Amino acid sequence: MQPQSFVIVGIQIRPYTEELSESVADFNRRVAPANISFSVPITPSAVWLPKAPDRTLHREIFLALDDTGVRGAYTLKLQEFLCGGEIRTVGSCQMPISEGIVDKRYALVGLQIMQDALRRQPLAYDLGIGSFDASIAKVHKAMGWSFRALPFYFRIQHGGAFAREIRYLRTSPLRRLLLNLAAWSGIASLGAMLAHWGARQLSTLRNGVLARFSRNCDVFAESFSTFGCWADDIWRQCGDHYSTIAVRTAEILNILYPPDSERFIRIRVLRRDRTVGWAVLLCTRMEESKYFGNMLVGSVVDCLAVPGEEATVMEEAHRILMRRRSDIVVTNQSHSSWRQACRMAGFIEGPSNYILGASKAFTALLSECDPRGDRVHITRGDGDGPIHL
Repeated sequence: MQPQSFVIVGIQIRPYTEELSESVADFNRRVAPANISFSVPITPSAVWLPKAPDRTLHREIFLALDDTGVRGAYTLKLQEFLCGGEIRTVGSCQMPISEGIVDKRYALVGLQIMQDALRRQPLAYDLGIGSFDASIAKVHKAMGWSFRALPFYFRIQHGGAFAREIRYLRTSPLRRLLLNLAAWSGIASLGAMLAHWGARQLSTLRNGVLARFSRNCDVFAESFSTFGCWADDIWRQCGDHYSTIAVRTAEILNILYPPDSERFIRIRVLRRDRTVGWAVLLCTRMEESKYFGNMLVGSVVDCLAVPGEEATVMEEAHRILMRRRSDIVVTNQSHSSWRQACRMAGFIEGPSNYILGASKAFTALLSECDPRGDRVHITRGDGDGPIHL
């Protein structure tokens, strides 16, 4: 048998323009048999966060082409981060794809597009890789990237629905039988209530009586559509609290979470008449999800608070999603204060498949700013957008 040949020359990588739309459509058809969960937009105008004059936050698609058409693509999201007290532009290489997934002759195209992304922005990260063993993770590792899982927290609201629908646990006939019995008998609901009560109490014991969270009439949350100057006030008060964080001014937040989008639930949390934080939430009915089945999943996508008020914001976010009858509330949080806030609000830490990868240059910067990594604030809002939720 002849050894498999690889296409390693003749590939050019350039921005996606309208005249390449037909070639992109052909590419999507060729890679469709691989059952990838995304495709390249059929027109560059369909890109989320399009490039615009004087906008620091944007996304742009780049295509890998040979003489006959498109052989790969990736999206580069550029955004300003505050790292060690200095504003820097950081890139996120999103949704890389190459024809190598269906035709081994193009197996090296994936490496070429990753190298191109790093040439354009050495400070780069990837967020949401589903496994440390994913092919893209292996490519990144070969290029010197580091990886860590973003801690995952959940709080079960309806134990019966959870037991009937949680596909992650229903992996054998015996498990399905036991979970069905737990749902039918009410044990699932009682167990969930006790587990979250225990998580809250354990958090209190670890941090002393003063760490106990109690809500009073001075705290309330209100919904809104547009981030205002109060969001800028929160941002100014937070700078020294985080070693690394994406810029979250009102201008940036209104781009990420457009006022005309009804999908996002935006809440502003106040103590008396002072804004102490905000959160962006989703409440999504899943359809045959491989993890959540058909549950109504509430998620804390993004958040920020005056230092010391993180638990207040997390508790109010949970209350809002509880009122919307979510079966389960989930969030991914990296910063130690927000992880503690989750525990104080009764959330339980579970296994995480939401993985953050950092380029060699970005890893060095993160280590310089924060050797332990406890003060890096990364949420799902820093990824590809609230996909899969």
